[in-house]
This record gives sequence, C-alpha cells and structure tokens, in this order.
Amino acid sequence: MQGEYVRQQLRAALFDMPSGQKNQIVIMAESATGDRHLEKPSRTVETDDAAVVIDAEKVRYRQGKKYTQNKVLISEETFRTGVWRQLVNKMTGAHLSWVKYCYAENLEFDHQMIICKEVWERFQEKAKDSSHKKMAKKTYEIVNRMVWLAAQIAVSKIRGVPLEYKAADLCRLIRISPDNWLHNYAPRWAMLLSVCEDLDNEVIGYVARQHKTESDIRRRARVLM
Repeated sequence: MQGEYVRQQLRAALFDMPSGQKNQIVIMAESATGDRHLEKPSRTVETDDAAVVIDAEKVRYRQGKKYTQNKVLISEETFRTGVWRQLVNKMTGAHLSWVKYCYAENLEFDHQMIICKEVWERFQEKAKDSSHKKMAKKTYEIVNRMVWLAAQIAVSKIRGVPLEYKAADLCRLIRISPDNWLHNYAPRWAMLLSVCEDLDNEVIGYVARQHKTESDIRRRARVLM
C-alpha cells in the first residue's frame, strides 16, 4: 500500500504541470497596458535670473496594471508536490534514470542506456546464482536484446497501461521455436522481468525512506519554531 502511494505521488509530482500554467514573466507581460506615453515629463532649466520649465523628451515604457487581488505564480498542486521533486533531484545513477523515464516520462536517450546497462548487469548477477546452465553465445545475444522490451513491460505496468506478450508473440519476435523458447528463453525472460520489478521496488523503497526522513526533519523544525 505504501509503495503504491509513493508511485502515485511521484507520478503527480513529475507530471508536466508547469506546461499548463503561465510563468512569472508571462503573467507580468500580460499585465502590462502596452507602450504608451502616460505622462508628460518636464525639465527645469535654470539661468542666472530665473528658472524655466520646458517639455522634456517623452519616454516610452510599459506600465503594469494595478492588482485588485493577489495571484500565486505556481499552482497549489505544484507547491504541494515540491518535496517529491526535491527527493528525485537528489538521486543519481540508475535510480534517477528509472524515475525520470518511468514516472516523469523523460525520453532522454541517456536514461534509456543507463536503465538497460543496469538491468543487464543485475540479470547477469542473478543468472550466476541460479540453476540455469550457462548461455550459449546466440542465446546471450538474444536475451541481451530483450532487456529493453522487459523494461518497457515494467514501465507499462507503472503507467497503468500494461503490455501483454504471449509466448507465441515473443517466439515470433525473436524468431525461435516454441520448444526453444520453453527450454532456453522463458526462464531468463522471467528473470529479466523480475530484475525490472526489483529495481522499481528498490527505487520506491528508497524514495519512501527519504520522504519519511524529510517529513520528520520538517516536523521537528515546526516544533522548534
């Protein structure tokens, strides 16, 4: 339950909300009345005997409107979820790339490369501890190409639109027989999916712990005040 709560908060915090609201510069520009000579400036010229007031050169400028009420420059939702974005910005490496790609839908290529590298390394470590026999070179290459597909399936579940691939679909995709899939690829495919799920749970657990720590710090600060 806590994990799903953290996932919901991350999705809300990293959703592209600023695109739907105006920033400070836009608000200030729209509040201006336009280029007009609103005043008639004058200049005083002093001589030995008297002072003469003459018209000065007019200056063009934009005058802002007078506000009848205050208006916040960010939405309440953006402000509320700020603490989650702060936690994400403190993350590094594969954890940061996973959150950026899965929850912020950031398609930056570097994040995708880091995710693939992390999943593959974890898969290899997990395969060493399993009872599966060592992969042949061709099997190794095919399983390596399936890493990103496994990540996509994990991401689709996170985003609430799960992808489904049956064994027959995967056999056609990698061009192998059903019997070959059953004996050489199905167990490793399940392992890839498990690695992606473990990575997501690891990230969510880390964010949950950091959020609790941050909440405790802020709570103590309010008490001291």
